[in-house]
Amino acid sequence: MKVAICDDEKSYALEIKEQIELFSKENCIDFDISVFTCAEDMLKSGGKFDIAVLDVEMDGKNGIELGEALRKINPHIALMYVTAYNKYLDDALNLSAVRFFEKPLDKGRFYRGLSDAVKRIDNSTVSFYLKDGKTTERVNACDIIYIEIENRKSKVVTQEKEYHSAAPIGFWRDKLKSSVFASPHKSFIVNLNYVTSYERNSIILNNKYHIAVSRNRQTEFYKTFMRFMEGR
Repeated sequence: MKVAICDDEKSYALEIKEQIELFSKENCIDFDISVFTCAEDMLKSGGKFDIAVLDVEMDGKNGIELGEALRKINPHIALMYVTAYNKYLDDALNLSAVRFFEKPLDKGRFYRGLSDAVKRIDNSTVSFYLKDGKTTERVNACDIIYIEIENRKSKVVTQEKEYHSAAPIGFWRDKLKSSVFASPHKSFIVNLNYVTSYERNSIILNNKYHIAVSRNRQTEFYKTFMRFMEGR
């Protein structure tokens, strides 16, 4: 699993690297860790990383901008931000799949965030066979943006295509148990990785799909979304 750290304070970047190495030993997870001190060097490396731990305030391209660029390379990357300034939280929340940690780093919370990121990445290996017209294709869970109930069947929307499944929405609730999936409405299951805008009564997925958050689920969905964003 490839992990990148980018912080213009090299000493802090190495401190984060040390914490990740300790987490790796404690959990028997093999991480390939790269450390960068500027966004430009990280992007020039050409690496397709699974997890990125980014400082928000850096000279040149900041962490928010770097996260946006990394997501274009790998839409499923798990982004974790560290900063001494929580004023950037709103910006971070607008970038899907974000973990936000304040400096100095809380070891326990950081480890929980790493554990959650690893689970999300591992969950991307779950695959389903769905019909696209007359053909059957394998679709990875990480590629599913949302699922909608339609006349006791389900519509599965991915970045590439829409599929129609005979399986009821209950089937998907049983299968998609990762913390990246949540239900803002009884007729929808959404992948929180693709949330690009959030309001109390609605969300936007992938900058194009508007999904309502039902009134009786607003509080619980908000809590679920915040746990997801903060890696708790």
